Amino acid sequence: MNIHLYLKIKFLLLILFSQVLVLAQNNKTQENQADIINNRFFDGFYLGANVGSQNLFGGSFVDGVDILAQESRFVAELFTGFRKQFLKNRLLVGAEFQFGFTDGDLMHTDLEKQLEITYKNNTQSGFGLTLGVTLGNRKNMLLFAYGNETTRKFDVSITDRFGTYQQKDEQGMLKYGIGLEMAVYKKINIRATAGGLRVDFGNLETNINVEDKMDVTIGITYQF
Repeated sequence: MNIHLYLKIKFLLLILFSQVLVLAQNNKTQENQADIINNRFFDGFYLGANVGSQNLFGGSFVDGVDILAQESRFVAELFTGFRKQFLKNRLLVGAEFQFGFTDGDLMHTDLEKQLEITYKNNTQSGFGLTLGVTLGNRKNMLLFAYGNETTRKFDVSITDRFGTYQQKDEQGMLKYGIGLEMAVYKKINIRATAGGLRVDFGNLETNINVEDKMDVTIGITYQF
């Protein structure tokens, strides 16, 4: 074969090969950009669990006064919900149900009145809404606000100078706060939250004002 013809063919093949590489790289870049645009790390049904410290309080009626006891206690929760991403997957709305296991046994003691009250609780439940925005180029982080109505039921035992008697108590409150969730591996996310609560006792007289102690949790979610 003529050496000049061979060099021309080799040169043309190199040009063709380089163009194929350029086209392949462009296609890959477009695919990556499409993947980023379509990333939905927080879209759909999910399950999760978290642990943390939460503000617990129980009440009982003694001589016309709602006697409250309050402490920050350990709580472990299971939760499930549904979320939807929209506006190029940057915004999110969702609803979530929670069921928690509490270290909720509280006590109030008044030596002067010879009064001792125990409040026993080990579960809580709540339902609420979330509103969030995804962060980063990959949209793999979620900053969200939450608000949910949480209910706790207590078995109350009251001992005073006249004897011992039982009551039932149910506390409902609006819990609110912010959270941060991040996709870490395939469909596994981790998240943390911090917030407070609002409770209204109406015209009832109480022995204390419920402090707005902070709730903090850390957890893991599985996004279907």
